[in-house]
Amino acid sequence: MTEIPDPRITWAGEHLHQRLHEPVAIAALAALVNLSPSRFRHLFTLQTGVGPALYLRRLRLRRARLLIERTFLSVKEVMGLVGYSDPSHFSRDFRRMHGVSPSALRGRGVVTPLPRGPGSSLNEPTYRRFGLQPDGQLRAQCH
Repeated sequence: MTEIPDPRITWAGEHLHQRLHEPVAIAALAALVNLSPSRFRHLFTLQTGVGPALYLRRLRLRRARLLIERTFLSVKEVMGLVGYSDPSHFSRDFRRMHGVSPSALRGRGVVTPLPRGPGSSLNEPTYRRFGLQPDGQLRAQCH
């Protein structure tokens, strides 16, 4: 039997997608869908597999990665567009999720693998993970 998604949680997820650059208070988001903060967190976690704060952080960091890989915006501009105001916090979170710092990703032009799901984390980047030889040449990967 498949659970029917709660439309309040679906709406809240879309609301977060559209407002990555804005500060978000979970209590305020819960109030927008007429739920208590604790009930909202519970339903959100049931539907998405992660809490609303972690969900938002992942959304922001995925968007940041796309912007860094596909635009010429500075890391500072990207940071502002995805709702971060502290560069060290942004860099630390970005490295934890993507395994490489934002400036290193921009500087190398190397596409790194995305995390594999809720709660996943990548280790520090290695030549093997990127399919690169130490001289920078690509090699085939057999995983």
